Amino acid sequence: MVGIADHAERDRLRRHYEIERELAGRLRQAPKAERQSLYSEVYEELYRRVELVGNQEAQRAQVGLLLQLVGPFIEGRSSFLEIGAGSCDLSLELARGVDTVWAVDAVDPGLAPGSTPNGFRFVPAGLVREIVPPASVEVALSCHFVEHLHPDDLRDHLGEILELLVDGGAYLVVTPNRIYGPHDISRGFSDRAEGLHLREYTHGDLARELRRAGFGEVAVVGRLGAPARPGGLRLIGALERLIDGLPGRWRRAMLSNAPRQAPFRPLEQVKLVGLKTRIGDRRR
Repeated sequence: MVGIADHAERDRLRRHYEIERELAGRLRQAPKAERQSLYSEVYEELYRRVELVGNQEAQRAQVGLLLQLVGPFIEGRSSFLEIGAGSCDLSLELARGVDTVWAVDAVDPGLAPGSTPNGFRFVPAGLVREIVPPASVEVALSCHFVEHLHPDDLRDHLGEILELLVDGGAYLVVTPNRIYGPHDISRGFSDRAEGLHLREYTHGDLARELRRAGFGEVAVVGRLGAPARPGGLRLIGALERLIDGLPGRWRRAMLSNAPRQAPFRPLEQVKLVGLKTRIGDRRR
C-alpha cells in the first residue's frame, strides 16, 4: 500500500520534473547569442524553485573518486582548470598541491573572501577567456557538465578548452552514458532526457565531438587511478552500438542487471581524455 509520504515524494519529483522541463525548454529554444547569460539565470532559478535534496553532499562525496581519476594526469603538473565546479570542493582540495587552480561555474559558490588557497581562483562561466590565459592549463576536467550544454554549444566549449590547454595538455570529461539514461529528473517520467540534461552522450558520441573540435588523441579512462587506454574506444563503441540497438525495455532490463563495479556499472559513465597535439607532432 502506498503511504502519504510516498505520494508526497512522487508529487515533489513531478514538480521538479515539470520545472526542469520548462527551464530546459527555454535553453533549447533560445538563440545562441542569448544562451551564455541564460545558463546562469536558469540554474539560479532552479535553485530558487526546487529543493535539490542532498545535492551538496553528493558533490562532496565524489571528491575522493575524482581525485583518483585526476591523479595520474595531474602528477607533476602545475595548473588545473575545473569546468562546472559547483561548490568547488575538488578544486579547493587540488589547490593544496597544485600551483594554479581555476574553478569555473555558472553560479557563484559564495566562498568567503580570504578562505581559499593562494593559487585558487573562482571564475564566472562567462568570463573564462578574460581571466584564464590562453595555453596556460595543463589539465582540465569537467564532471557531469557537458550534458547540461545545448548541443550546439558543445563545439564552442571544446574549442575554448583547446585554446586554454598547453601543448600536450589533457581534458578529462566525465558524463553519464546515454545508453543507461535518462540520468536527469526525467527518469521515471520519460524514456529520454527532457530536463536540464540537454543531451546525453555515449563514448562514441563524445569521442567524435572531441576529434572534430581538434583534439589530437582521444582515449578511454578505465579503472580510477589508472592511465588512459587509447585502444579501448573501438571495442567500447561497438558494444555501445550493440546495446543501443536493442528495444528500450530489453536494454533497460539488461543494464539494470549488469554487475556493479565500484563506483560504476560497466559503461555507466563516459570517461574520456582528449589530448592537445604538441607543436612538433602537428608538423609531421
